[in-house]
Amino acid sequence: MQLQTPKIEIYRTRTFTDKLGDTFNFLRENWRTVLKYFIYIMLPVSMVMAFFANHFWNGYISLITTISSAGSMDNEELITFGLSSLATLIVGIISYVILAAMLFAMIRLYTVRQDRLANLSFDELKPEIWFCIKRCVIMTLVGTVIAIALLVVFALVMVLLFSLNEMLVLLGVILLYALMLAIMLPLTMVPPVYLLEDNVGVFEAYVKGIRLGFATWGGIFAITFVIGFITGVIQSFTMMPWYILSMVKMVVTVSDKQDGGFFNSFLYDSIQYITCILTCLGYYVSCILTIVATTIQYGHASDKIDGVGVAKNIERFDEFDNF
Repeated sequence: MQLQTPKIEIYRTRTFTDKLGDTFNFLRENWRTVLKYFIYIMLPVSMVMAFFANHFWNGYISLITTISSAGSMDNEELITFGLSSLATLIVGIISYVILAAMLFAMIRLYTVRQDRLANLSFDELKPEIWFCIKRCVIMTLVGTVIAIALLVVFALVMVLLFSLNEMLVLLGVILLYALMLAIMLPLTMVPPVYLLEDNVGVFEAYVKGIRLGFATWGGIFAITFVIGFITGVIQSFTMMPWYILSMVKMVVTVSDKQDGGFFNSFLYDSIQYITCILTCLGYYVSCILTIVATTIQYGHASDKIDGVGVAKNIERFDEFDNF
């Protein structure tokens, strides 16, 4: 009989070592399922993202070349570059939403299925993905509106401070950066709250996520610092080929050596596109590690601050056999 590892409980108070251990244990236990659907879903997404990223980079090279030659871009070129930048940003957001929805859908099923993620079919996964996509879109739109509103308020405050004293503007900017650094970490708790708790609305998710985040700010900082270092190594490794090819092409183009031929050939562009796909895949793999780690941190915060783990164990008490 094959021994099965203990199921990873999301809602459980953990030490820092336990958080890292459960993060990697979850991925180690479910790597086949995650890899299967990662390739199935995210490989086509990476191909689309790489196309827009390369188009944006080529436009950026044209902009740098024009500036270095003391020239000026006409309106049509500026509009094209602006649209390319906007399209790359939109596709990047959509791709991250798809990835987050896929992974949170798996986490949701992992907590309720008896077989965890073993033998998980796409028919089972698809409705959960759509549920998470809808919530991700709502969360992103609400977050964007809140961010814009806060920026407008900040701009009005800066105008008021400037009318009083110019030094107050500098102080306001410093305070803004300090506030952004302080609130960015608690905001990482919002997606797990909204995507794992069905009975929570989007505004309630922001309030609860920020509350849990500030209550466990040090733990979030520690786990994101370590995971950030690991994901940085992964992204550096997968990004290096595309970065080298792109920089070589930019140097050759800016130095007016287009007659080199190969650096502007279809073959070179194809190789650059393939390496860009690898870069996107590496970024998405890093995002998977980050999402799992922040979800484990969210489970820790929910149990430590709100006692969610204890409450769930009490609800499941009648499932145990009588002594």
